[in-house]
Formats: sequence, structure tokens, C-alpha cells
Amino acid sequence: MPVSSDALSPLSLVSGKVLPQSTSGPASRPPTASLVSQSPSADHGLMVRTESDAVSVRSLDMGIGRMHIGDASFHVVGCSLVLVKTVVEYLQCGVSVAALAPDVLQRLVEIFKMFNSRTCQVVLGAGAMRSAGLKNISAKHLALASESLALCMELIPYVRECLRRAMAPSQEGLLVQLDRAAQDFTSHQHELHAKLVAIMTERADHHARTLCATEWDALDGAPPAPAMDALVKEVRKLHKVLKRYLPAPVLRSVFAGIFAMYETKLTQQYRQLHISTGKGKRQLMLNSQYLLRRLRALDASPVDWELEVVVNNIDLVRPHQPAPAADPTSPSTASDLTSAASEPPTPPVTHSPASDFDPLMTPSS
Repeated sequence: MPVSSDALSPLSLVSGKVLPQSTSGPASRPPTASLVSQSPSADHGLMVRTESDAVSVRSLDMGIGRMHIGDASFHVVGCSLVLVKTVVEYLQCGVSVAALAPDVLQRLVEIFKMFNSRTCQVVLGAGAMRSAGLKNISAKHLALASESLALCMELIPYVRECLRRAMAPSQEGLLVQLDRAAQDFTSHQHELHAKLVAIMTERADHHARTLCATEWDALDGAPPAPAMDALVKEVRKLHKVLKRYLPAPVLRSVFAGIFAMYETKLTQQYRQLHISTGKGKRQLMLNSQYLLRRLRALDASPVDWELEVVVNNIDLVRPHQPAPAADPTSPSTASDLTSAASEPPTPPVTHSPASDFDPLMTPSS
């Protein structure tokens, strides 16, 4: 949903009062927002501020900006900013009229659930391919969806504290609904990260088959082999996309799963290779070292694979050699041919058709 900077005019929420702020700044920049909490001893527990004139990160996609919540920052799209604006407006009601705080809580829980459900439908459910005309759901979409969910998870504690101060002590038990919403966001985010691993699992199967079909004994020259080069380029391309949108801890967690999957698949595939020469084994070793070196340079997650050990343990397969043809001029061959000619012919053996054979038939007496 496109959002203009005018629709998201800067707001400050302090005890329910909306205070206008300066909106000067280039209109072409993506909006940036910040949400900060004040100290517990302050008069007001929460302050929300959206600023369109302070951009910490420039993006090639003008619909993507940064939102700061406390010390954390998130890449956000237009719908995430609409969500925050809606939450701010509801909190204004809850803070201004304390009697409405329980109703505000119910509405905010419904909004969070709706946002979580719709995000799942358009990304994991590929609904955006129909509603937005996308050709596919890419790693970028999965990463931005993960960031939007992380934004909600970071926002909920601030919303909880703001409503808690507006509620009577007997009503604070209702706030557990926000905790359930946060758990739903966490589960959904884990599914998004698992989807990234699943996508790379399909690609790993393809690369494993390509590596198996490579004639390692016939390879010449320095690595990488075409199959290994394609594998490395694909992993590095994914890292480049995800690094742009995901924070470092999340990036390391995702690639830990991807690397563990690749190690398992490549190890299994290496043990099925048929290499008959030391030259082919050396080519596989050099290409494996190239792979490990390039992946470790990403600094995404530790790459402590044992591919080199697996290559060393590969036993060379002796190439098939046909039996030498018999020489008819040799004495032994001539005598064999003479004895074979003198033997009476063997009568032909007739076989019953397969349909007449019953393995359960008992012999007749």
C-alpha cells in the first residue's frame, strides 16, 4: 500500500497530546520513524515520533525506509508505517480516556493478529503474486516480511507499558493477550527463515546432481569447476540480498541453517562420487577448498565443514578393463575349439510362460 509523507505527518504522543513537528526535507527520501521510551521516573512512559526528514539509511527502493524503536532499527515498508500510525492513534485514545484502555487493547490485539495473518497470506501463501502481480516471492520479500514482524515484536512491549499505565490494576491481566500476539509473530518469523532454508535446499539438490555428473578425472586447470562456481555464486548472491535487510544476528542464524544443510548434502554426494585417478581426486580437493574459502569470506556463520576429510577418504575406483580376446592360432584355443565341435549338441530347453508360474503352487504327488 503506497504511503506518502503527507499521510504520515510526524507525530509525538505524550500523555495523549499530538504535537506537530517540522516536516521539511526532500520528498524523495524514504520515511524514517523512531519510537523511544522515557525513563521509568519520567511523567510519561512512552513517546512515539515519526520523522520523514531524518533518514539514516538510503535505499534504492523508495518504498523502504528505517524505523528505530529504542536502540533497535528495522527496514520497513509502507504497510508497516501504516500499522505504527494506527497503533499511535489508538494509544492516543487509551491514554486520553482511561476508561477506553481495555477496548483499545482489544482493538490493538485484533490489528496485530490481522497484520500477522495478512503478511502470512501474501508472502508465505504467495498471495502477493495475485494481488500485486509479482512473478515470484523472492528472498528480498521474505527478508522484508521478517523485518516487519520483528518491528511488531519490538513494538508490543511499548504498547503494553503504555496501556498498563492507563489501566486499573484489576485490568492488567488483559495484557496477556499482547504476549500471545508476540508469540504468534515469533512463530511466523521462524517459518519465514525456514522458508529461506527450504529454497536453498532445492538449489542444493540441483548443485549436488551437477557435481555428481562432473567428470573430475577429466578436469584440467585451476578451480573452480563450473558446477562449483555456480554453487558459490548462488550462495553469495543470497547473502548479499539478506545482508541488506536482516540484522547481523538474524543473518547468522539463517545462514547457520543453510550451511548445515549444504554440509550434509555435499558430504553425502561426495561419498557417492566415482573417481579413478589421483588427478581427479586432487581436482575435487582444490574445488572443495575454493568453496570453503569463499563461504568463510562471507562472515555469515562458521563454516567448519569436513569436506577435505571426506575427499581424502574417497577410495579410487579402478577403471573397467575388458578381458583380452582369445587368439585362435594358439594351441590351447585350437584344442578347445576341436573338443567343442566333437560334443553332441545340447537339446533345447523350453520354459513355461511367466503367467503359468505360481510360486504358491504345491507339487503334485
